Amino acid sequence: MDRLTYRAARLTPVFGVSVLLWASCSLAAATGQDHAAPQLAVGDHWQYRVTDNLRRGAQSRLDVEVIAVADQVARVRYRRTEDSGTTEWIDEVDSEGVMRNGSLYHEPSRPLDPPARLLSFPLDKGKTWRQTIDTVRKDTGLKDQILIYGKVEGPAGASVPAGPFNTIYVYRIVQLDDSEAWRSRTTLRDSIWYAPAVKGAVQEKREAQYTQRDARNPVIRTESLLLELVSFQPGKQ
Repeated sequence: MDRLTYRAARLTPVFGVSVLLWASCSLAAATGQDHAAPQLAVGDHWQYRVTDNLRRGAQSRLDVEVIAVADQVARVRYRRTEDSGTTEWIDEVDSEGVMRNGSLYHEPSRPLDPPARLLSFPLDKGKTWRQTIDTVRKDTGLKDQILIYGKVEGPAGASVPAGPFNTIYVYRIVQLDDSEAWRSRTTLRDSIWYAPAVKGAVQEKREAQYTQRDARNPVIRTESLLLELVSFQPGKQ
């Protein structure tokens, strides 16, 4: 099998939050049918420009490619290229579009049970979803949780290097299981512009931070990224 239908997919990527990022260079109107799940094919390949606002606008490239689909599970390879070198990782996503194995935020890939639902189709305006994923910390052996909240805000336009798109704007918050005695868990706040006609997000903004306990300047920003679609090459059909 080289095609997979997703009922819930993720976008957000970005480095450590693997994201299924789909796009092309056409403009299409969003319809009710367009809110349904897209199809993913082996060989689909997306290229994104990533701007790091915490590094004075430094830019890097993110390549995403579907390398295998079998037994209703897709293997998606992510390759980030920047001046310091190349980083690569693979996520596994099932037929529901949820991530069964992968990296949420810079940590090594790991299994997630239940799988992480980072988008929830159909993306109807006003829809919200919440998820709690119970985990066990490898460093302490203690129980912890990953918390996910998402809301579909509705139609919005977006213009990226690949062209202009009609999109659905989604806002998401992910709280990780990485708190310490001296700081809170990391919170990711993602803004996602998802284009139904092109099967994925064409733009994403991400902010990440944690709060230090008993500190004069407690809020520590750890990420501020802009992800924009540059090109898309479809795979097998």
